[in-house]
Amino acid sequence: MTEPALIVINPNASEVVTAGIDEAVDPLRALGVPIRCITLAEGPPGIETQAQADRVIAPLLDKAATLEAEALGFVIACFGDPGVWALRGETALPVLGIQEAAVATA
Repeated sequence: MTEPALIVINPNASEVVTAGIDEAVDPLRALGVPIRCITLAEGPPGIETQAQADRVIAPLLDKAATLEAEALGFVIACFGDPGVWALRGETALPVLGIQEAAVATA
């Protein structure tokens, strides 16, 4: 089994975007919480419309379910927060969206 980690999900299929997210969160790893960034392969190349955001919810929930046993929590790394509320309804783990976090911080 993989070490439990905070799972950061990029809901689009861009590995380049996921690599950028991984690089951006790298300094946070020094705080001692393992972080794994993953790409939702079933997602579109980018999420630019509400329809694209809506279509990633089902595969995002499926992916999170397969990772739940090794997750400390989930972060949805897309500024529209697609699937955040749906995933909260499926898991007892913490689920954050980067838009929600940004607005709360502001």
